[in-house]
Amino acid sequence: MRPYVICHMCTSVDGRILARRWGKLPGYKHERVLFETTAASFGIGAWLVGTTTMDEFDGKKTKLPRAPGGFVRRDHIANKNAKRLAVGADAKGVLRFQENEVEGDHIVMLVAERVGNDYLAHLQSVGASYLLCGKKEINLHVALRKLGKAFKLRKLMLQGGGRFNGAMLKAGLIDEISHITTPIADGGSGIATMFDIPGNAPAKSAASLRLMSHKLLPGGAIWARYKVSARHTS
Repeated sequence: MRPYVICHMCTSVDGRILARRWGKLPGYKHERVLFETTAASFGIGAWLVGTTTMDEFDGKKTKLPRAPGGFVRRDHIANKNAKRLAVGADAKGVLRFQENEVEGDHIVMLVAERVGNDYLAHLQSVGASYLLCGKKEINLHVALRKLGKAFKLRKLMLQGGGRFNGAMLKAGLIDEISHITTPIADGGSGIATMFDIPGNAPAKSAASLRLMSHKLLPGGAIWARYKVSARHTS
């Protein structure tokens, strides 16, 4: 059984998500403060991002040492009792880590079968966990089922970039959307939005939503929560 997924994001009024373009938000030192305080209110100990976002937390891209002879390719759970998880997707094996945590959250990587043994051995060497989820690309349905089983996850917070969030939306794997609209109009052409579904645009919207609650925050930001009422994934 997969965990319940809440996508929690801060955007401009036109849906763009690169907050470093916005400057100081009214009422907050930085957009990150607004994002983190509202995210923490859910009390969810596991967050999920794609490769681009996880790249913010890894290290220098160095050449990997060879995996030991007879290396066994299978899921690796380095800390099954971890209370907090930093879950990232890396289908190609491009990220590098120096430790097994992101600000105290245990690193769990979702990887594809095409990654080499050297990469898997690297993850083991730093004490990170990983789950094999698909041949060439990450099978998101398999990934969430494995996460739920391995770590007994009941809830997961999605905090990815536009493409990864879009892939999750297209796959019908988002149950709830927590959307904070900041009093910023970005307008930047080509800037990532909250959901950027890869490939051609779907024939109709990927999901229909039902408003659960809304709240005015300091500085004029609006926090709305939506339940995904219908998934259109074909």
